[in-house]
Amino acid sequence: MNQEKKRLLLQIRDYLQSKKVKKINLLEICEALDCQLNDITKWASTPDELLQCILDLKSTELKNVLNFEKYEGENAIDSMVISGQEIYERFEQLSPAKYVFIRDLNPELYQSCQDIKFELIENHLSNNLDKGIETKEYKANIDKEKIINKYIKRIKDIHSREYLNSEHFTFSNIFSNIFEDYLEEVATDENWNYFRKRKQFYEAISFGNR
Repeated sequence: MNQEKKRLLLQIRDYLQSKKVKKINLLEICEALDCQLNDITKWASTPDELLQCILDLKSTELKNVLNFEKYEGENAIDSMVISGQEIYERFEQLSPAKYVFIRDLNPELYQSCQDIKFELIENHLSNNLDKGIETKEYKANIDKEKIINKYIKRIKDIHSREYLNSEHFTFSNIFSNIFEDYLEEVATDENWNYFRKRKQFYEAISFGNR
């Protein structure tokens, strides 16, 4: 996706989110954002196509972050820390709170995107567990299916409208309450301590509230 299209999609997303519109009017969007109708209709001729483009942007960003091949040279702990850092850096694009308005405009489209997202996260956790068990970073007696189901449920739980709109929905909150709990549960004592040192390193660079 070219940068101009990405920039405009993010502007449209933020406009629709802030206005809480019940129905999309492309001309109103153009007037509000000072752009031409053709700037939008050349890749989205209908409101639903526009929403699909906005959701595709999110899916593309997440696929890039959770691409298992990116972490092939990293150990299991570092794979999770680095992917967490990338989510932080792209939080403006990935934050679920930025997209929840689409649930009201097109529930089926929204749910379809959610299903893709949860599948990507589930695959990431599965691959990470396999690597961690193989490298002995993680405990040998892990119930893989139980762990994945537990943390997918926790991730789904934070997608409630009330949670997404609350002050508690920050990157550091999610990282502390989900990523850390996951690693503390699956990692050996030695590797849990290794994670804490790695986390301190990344926090010194950029982790913080958003």
